[in-house]
Amino acid sequence: MFCLVIAEKKFESILHMLRKYQDQVSLFELRLDFWEDFSEEKLREILLLPKIKIICTYRAKEEGGIGEISLNERLAILRRCREMGCYLVDVEWQTFFRVKEEFQAWPSFPERILFSYHNFQRKPSTKSLRALLRGAQTIGAKIFKITTMVHNAEEALELLSLIPYGNRLNLEVIAFGMGVNGKWSRIASLFLGAPFTYVFPPEKTEVAPGQLDLYTAQKIFEVLG
Repeated sequence: MFCLVIAEKKFESILHMLRKYQDQVSLFELRLDFWEDFSEEKLREILLLPKIKIICTYRAKEEGGIGEISLNERLAILRRCREMGCYLVDVEWQTFFRVKEEFQAWPSFPERILFSYHNFQRKPSTKSLRALLRGAQTIGAKIFKITTMVHNAEEALELLSLIPYGNRLNLEVIAFGMGVNGKWSRIASLFLGAPFTYVFPPEKTEVAPGQLDLYTAQKIFEVLG
């Protein structure tokens, strides 16, 4: 339902946040591009924590990431996340197409891969976004995330329409608008069939434009539900 984004710099802070909220949410996104003292041993310890599922994300800089490592280094980390048994690995659609042979060589591809598309400037046409989902279907994708900046409610509604469209393609779709005008769509997406939406810890700040904190999102969902 709610995926809590953990964007901490230090291992102990990551562990603290996971343990603090593990009884309130079962799904977390771990932003590896924020993590400064990363090591495989520490990652393994995190992925072995009971009761929680973790989406491992090393976001590309052009899609909102802050890491400075090379593409090959980023892919190696994501591959290890998958091998260590994380719930999902987030791979940007553009990154996939740059080195698709690398990903297609992963065992059981594309299982446990969440493909994602972000646009922080504008919302492309609905026609082009639907074509993107059809392209994902052709390579066997199971789950896809699309989020773009929106400037009005109409654009947000167009993004939300991608959720049932993707379902007809046998794709689970997470879709909502970024920015002030897209906040409401983050919660509305759940009522249209999105498997989850992203929130941030109440004592932290948003990681993406228009993101809601966990408690606010829960209250809105309860009222609407």
